[in-house]
Amino acid sequence: MFASLAIALGGALLLGAGGLDLGGVGAAMAGADPLLLVAAAALYALGQTLSGAMWAACHEAGGVRGMSLPTTLGLHWVARGACEVMPAGLGEAVRVGAVRRHTAGRLAGTPRIVGALAGYKALDALVTGGAVLAIALAMPMPGPAAHLRALAVVALAVAAGGVVGWRLISRRRRADGRVPGRIGRALGAAGSGAGVLGGGVQTRRAAVLAAVALVARILSLGALLAAFGAPVAAAGLVFCAVVLSGVIPGAPGGAGAREAVLIPTLVGAYAVPAGQALALSIAIQAVALVTSLAMAAVCLAAMALARRGAPAVAPEPATAPAAA
Repeated sequence: MFASLAIALGGALLLGAGGLDLGGVGAAMAGADPLLLVAAAALYALGQTLSGAMWAACHEAGGVRGMSLPTTLGLHWVARGACEVMPAGLGEAVRVGAVRRHTAGRLAGTPRIVGALAGYKALDALVTGGAVLAIALAMPMPGPAAHLRALAVVALAVAAGGVVGWRLISRRRRADGRVPGRIGRALGAAGSGAGVLGGGVQTRRAAVLAAVALVARILSLGALLAAFGAPVAAAGLVFCAVVLSGVIPGAPGGAGAREAVLIPTLVGAYAVPAGQALALSIAIQAVALVTSLAMAAVCLAAMALARRGAPAVAPEPATAPAAA
């Protein structure tokens, strides 16, 4: 359950062995403002809920229809909880499986569900990458933080290249129809599922939801910085570091990679003590982990109660064949 926190704390011990004052880490965590920590968790929950609504818009654009918004949000939180405790994005497999078990998912089929998820991820990466690049270009990046600008350019280029490549391949496949049989049908369904990348009302709606969710994430990080007595103005820089460290696959929630990027960035750019920066990094992981697992538990309980209270549907009587 707390695997990602254990990884972050293990990194703290290794850094401590290299000269980091772990006493400063403990003091920073003990002195954090609890009300601001609650505010950070609430803003994180708001951002992820908006991201779930964005996923619902991607479903609508991709033809995965018939799931209510509360159900989609519930499955989104379950997937977020899984992502926080499973490495290398394996939690997204939970997302696909959960949708597949729903009636709407069975009707849509796995390829279309995967396509809608790919569209959701690609659009979110474009919006987030654009924001990271804008922050990196607008803010001074002294010392160890200077590399974030180049990383932001690369991340945005990869996301944009993926979207353009998908659209070109999709158009060519539709034009020549050279992929026959089951594989061709699966590719066609996946391409249709990623329809949110084709433009239109749902694309604009999903992009707006992604942007507002991004603002909520930055505000959550600002609340965490304030809780630890660090400069709130560093929220944009911390957001860039968290996003770019999340590109590195591995530990649940990006633990380990985040510390390697965030701590030298805060120390070099804002002269934040290393112990305080590590405490902030652990708190980022803790807020995401605890909030996601709590919301996932609430959503699972709500869905279980909804199923229990749903009226049973009696099967229709078989119609006897007419006599010849």
